[in-house]
Amino acid sequence: MRWDNIYLAGTGLYLPEQQYTAEQAVADGVYDASAAETNGIRAVRVANDDEAGVVMAAAAGRQAMSRSGHDPQDIDLVLHGYVSHQGREMWSPAHYVQQETVGGGPSVTIEMRQGCNGLLAALELGASHLAARPDTTAALLTAGDAFRLPYIDRWKSDDQTIFGDAGSALVLSKRQGFARLLATASTTEPSLEPLYRGGGPWTWAPFDTGKPVDLTARKDEWLMRYEDAYDDALELVNQKLTSVLDQAVTEAGTSVTEADWFVHANLIQPIVEWGFHKSLGLDPARTTYEWGRDLGHMGNSDQIGGINHLVETNQPKSGDKLITVGAGIGFMWTVAVLEFV
Repeated sequence: MRWDNIYLAGTGLYLPEQQYTAEQAVADGVYDASAAETNGIRAVRVANDDEAGVVMAAAAGRQAMSRSGHDPQDIDLVLHGYVSHQGREMWSPAHYVQQETVGGGPSVTIEMRQGCNGLLAALELGASHLAARPDTTAALLTAGDAFRLPYIDRWKSDDQTIFGDAGSALVLSKRQGFARLLATASTTEPSLEPLYRGGGPWTWAPFDTGKPVDLTARKDEWLMRYEDAYDDALELVNQKLTSVLDQAVTEAGTSVTEADWFVHANLIQPIVEWGFHKSLGLDPARTTYEWGRDLGHMGNSDQIGGINHLVETNQPKSGDKLITVGAGIGFMWTVAVLEFV
């Protein structure tokens, strides 16, 4: 979708103060030394007891609002995305974020559950909401995740991911901003849904075994169904990413090689090199990956956090174009193309 007069008006990123290095995790016996060397993630941030994912999201939301030039009454939509437990069962974390950031003004407040693609999916939905309603001005998008034992083992629950805690936020606006949203595109592939479900019986309640979630075992079970299942899944993932990326850059009137910046998830180094840098011909210096190696995969917050980092460090110039890519279990991919103004 090509967008006109939709802007990024402000971003926010909340990082807990406590840092936990991979070196220390190996010394503590909670992370494998060979995996640490291969994966390339140097450290993560760890939330304290008072920093539930939703609390960090609200803090990032307040920062984004203060930078955006918008008042709470300008916000018509709040979207909140997350992966991990939000601090309570059977409640509405999105409305907590609303109350803690802009109060009672927005007419629509919704939570986004699209795995780690939640915030980029919210970006596309937020732009659609603003474009379709002439009387709206802005939308607040937030995300926050704290990955805690005994539910999630940040070092071991997924052999392709090291989880870090953070909150992030973005204000979308029809009035003003530091970057213009040129285009977005999304696609899904539900045949890959079993990859993170695995087999076995349905559970009766969250965390019913009392053991940390084992995403690696679920994936291995599905990918061992037949000899070529792993290769077939990789080929399908690559096809979907390529198709949605091509659609977005074409509608934006640019290309991957012409973009000045590329922001992807903070995944382990083998995945990043195979899935992004080599396959797309990216110079790592055009990405935020070196920054992300000290934070790990922050659920929904890698992409907006990466954009926030570029802006805070004054790296983009007026006219620079940025491509950001997200993927979430389900599966769903979203690509957004921005131009700094």
